[in-house]
Order: sequence, then structure tokens, then C-alpha cells
Amino acid sequence: MSPRPRIPETSPGQLAARQAWNSGQVGKGRKAADLPVIQPCTADGCGAPVTRGARPHQHLVQVRGSADGAAAHWYCPTRCAAIARARADLRTGGTR
Repeated sequence: MSPRPRIPETSPGQLAARQAWNSGQVGKGRKAADLPVIQPCTADGCGAPVTRGARPHQHLVQVRGSADGAAAHWYCPTRCAAIARARADLRTGGTR
């Protein structure tokens, strides 16, 4: 599927509507960030499933699996653990 062609906004009504939509701001917008959405983790053992043995590295934390039976895993205590906890909460449906 090809993207739709962009038709230039040239009429006074289109320009006024665009300015109203942008809260009066004019000019070119800033360039989009050139960063990946998810950066790969470089910590050894991050994401490894929990087994009966000891943790793969001292700095890793155990994140429980979801209530639907997903296994627990070892994650680094920063962003990876937060993402894993959020994914587990989303899988269980969460309650308010």
C-alpha cells in the first residue's frame, strides 16, 4: 500500500484552518528524533527465565510472570524490569 499523496494547502481557508489547528504556531516543525523506540539491553543474563539455580548475575532482579501462567524471568533493575512488570500487568488485564 503506497502512502497517499500530500496535497499542498494553498487556499486562505486551508491556511487559516492549519494555523488554528497549530494554536497559532507557524513555520516548520522540528525534525523527528532519530532514536530507536526500544534499545537492546546489554546486561548479561537479562531476560533469562528463572530456574532452580542461582541468579545469573548479582545485579539482576526477579520479575514474576503474569497470573495467566507466564514464567518469571531475571531482568536488570532499570528499564527492563519496569517494562517486564508492565507487560505482566497488561497480560492479566489489571483491575482498577
